[in-house]
Amino acid sequence: MHHQDNISSSPASGDLPASLEEFGLSKYEARAYLTMIGKGSLAASDLAYYANLPRTKVYQTVKKLEKKRLAVVSKQKPLICSAIPPEEAFGEIVNLHERRVKNMRKIVERLQKLSDEGQRPKGSEERRYFILDPDSALSKISSLVANARSSITATLDPWGLRLLAQCRGQLIKAETNGARIRLIVGAQCLGSESLSLLPDGIELKMAGGSASSNLMIIDMTHMVSVDPSNGKAALFASLDAYGAMQAKSFEEAWSKAGEAKHALEAQPALAAKAIELARAVENGLAAHMLEYAMNSEDPAGELVEVMERKYGLKVGTMSAPEILDLVDSALKISCLGWLKHDKSNNIVSLQSKAEGKHVLPWAVVLASYFKRSGNEPKIMQSKQSPQLVHVRLARPI
Repeated sequence: MHHQDNISSSPASGDLPASLEEFGLSKYEARAYLTMIGKGSLAASDLAYYANLPRTKVYQTVKKLEKKRLAVVSKQKPLICSAIPPEEAFGEIVNLHERRVKNMRKIVERLQKLSDEGQRPKGSEERRYFILDPDSALSKISSLVANARSSITATLDPWGLRLLAQCRGQLIKAETNGARIRLIVGAQCLGSESLSLLPDGIELKMAGGSASSNLMIIDMTHMVSVDPSNGKAALFASLDAYGAMQAKSFEEAWSKAGEAKHALEAQPALAAKAIELARAVENGLAAHMLEYAMNSEDPAGELVEVMERKYGLKVGTMSAPEILDLVDSALKISCLGWLKHDKSNNIVSLQSKAEGKHVLPWAVVLASYFKRSGNEPKIMQSKQSPQLVHVRLARPI
């Protein structure tokens, strides 16, 4: 039998018959329902014709649709079949599935929580921190500083220094409350006006290089980390193992940092170069020079070239007074030391007052410089103090 206008060949129907199977309808039931939707109420024989159903299956099909509350069949013959409107017919089914999906999501969330707890290390506990925008960061830091009672420590770059300098009144209040305030600022802070805004009672040291973070610890109860790229801050309301580690790192950095007093009093260009030299010595140049000193009585002038090539320290073109001023500044910054030039005896003396920071590498710096310039040097270790070294020169400078 060839039907000219049945539902299965209608372009508008698309793959709806197959889609209705998602609702639990058989192929015959889907065809019958779609036909009634498109044609309206139909006699059973007409329904079979338009839906392309076997006549022997029509009655059984529409009774199943009626049982599923998708159709109504008249009680009298000829049987008239009518579809229940889609929103009414399928609304309850859709709502039921939505409730099931919602419950399934809750189950998945509970399962994920169990999974996360299972993967969490034993004995661990969750800690929270707060992200503050720049304005809130300044307000919170000001409040914490003003209420400090025992200690404030901070490692600062120029951004962090400007931020803390805005809390001058609060820093003075903290000092009045008895808080010890210690700051380590990066070498890039030299020349910053913010340094002059800090109260006098603050203990200030200069890092050997550029500071790469802003970390403040107040009373060992709060920690603030400030991002210099956007001014946002992370506030830790309590110090856990991470905070204790940061506090320990500060103490280590504090013991290695140089006094900032001389760096602040010196010309910014000289202080910056002295810090650069001190950093190079601490980062490997000292070991390099000590090797030369141990293997040869006379320092090699080639060390100046090594300093320039490997560490970028352009000392070969400096005048003798300039190199003396540079080493003097570096000693004061790195090890609280000093340099003295005895012109009458052509002797340069170098002293270190910081425990564990030897002055011999600095003597080798000078000896290498003078060797290269043709003024033969001789390094002499003081018998009275291992932290005092002399460099005798062949001729005056």
